[in-house]
Amino acid sequence: MKKLIAVAVAAIFLVGVGITAALAVDAPKGPIKVTNYGGKDAVTFDHANHKDNKCVACHHNEKDGKYKCGECHKGEAGKAPAMKDAAHEKEKGKCWSCHNDKSPAVKKALKCADCHKG
Repeated sequence: MKKLIAVAVAAIFLVGVGITAALAVDAPKGPIKVTNYGGKDAVTFDHANHKDNKCVACHHNEKDGKYKCGECHKGEAGKAPAMKDAAHEKEKGKCWSCHNDKSPAVKKALKCADCHKG
């Protein structure tokens, strides 16, 4: 009986792993436009330039099937922070935390116009 239970648990685990792998979403091959729902121009984001980062660093709601920033970060009252804050907030902003000249972990300092090109 114990062997049967062990085999059943192993089978369920392997099916779960297979389904998870099948549902995984690959990053877009080329650059994408990310809107900020504000006054600035959309940002061109290239996943290839960020391949050393873990996807979950930005796609923190991927388990819910939400991969686009704007699915949550529209600035609606009582919901997730606005896109501007999610990207730029001093301590927690996903973009700004790596791309400012004051961060100890700075990878490449950027100015506004480097991302928001008209």
